[in-house]
Amino acid sequence: MSYVIYNVETTKLLRVKSGGVGCYKETFASIGAAKAAMTRALKKGNLTVFVDYAIAETGEFRAKIEKTETVRSLMNGKEIVQSVNTPRCCDPSSELYWTM
Repeated sequence: MSYVIYNVETTKLLRVKSGGVGCYKETFASIGAAKAAMTRALKKGNLTVFVDYAIAETGEFRAKIEKTETVRSLMNGKEIVQSVNTPRCCDPSSELYWTM
């Protein structure tokens, strides 16, 4: 079981730097690890207040909490519904998706 930290209003995941350049962590092994990550982010200035963020189990977050957005594909103009946490490289409305 893993846990995620998300913004209550937008449901975007909090990405915490880990390891080398460009490495981020979005899931945590326990609630305690997620709370510790929130505390570190607050101390570093990456969070404004704890009230804006919440912790949820990953499966429950994906099934019940996470919001979706409608985007338009660059290639054919069709509308596509996707998660707000879709990476840019997997988003058909971005040029990066079509150039890879």
